[in-house]
Amino acid sequence: MGRDDKLIELEKDMIALQTEVKIQFKELFTRVKRLETTLIAASGAIILMLVTILIKMG
Repeated sequence: MGRDDKLIELEKDMIALQTEVKIQFKELFTRVKRLETTLIAASGAIILMLVTILIKMG
């Protein structure tokens, strides 16, 4: 019986760890997505500024 109890406890711990990892990866993905959006917006603004400078020079 002791061995079965240990297996059940290990299975519970494994499920808890899997849930924790899923939550952490979901949060990480959300942060990366937000960072990606910010970088795309900043790049667009920089390109627009450079194009404006080129137009005014020419």
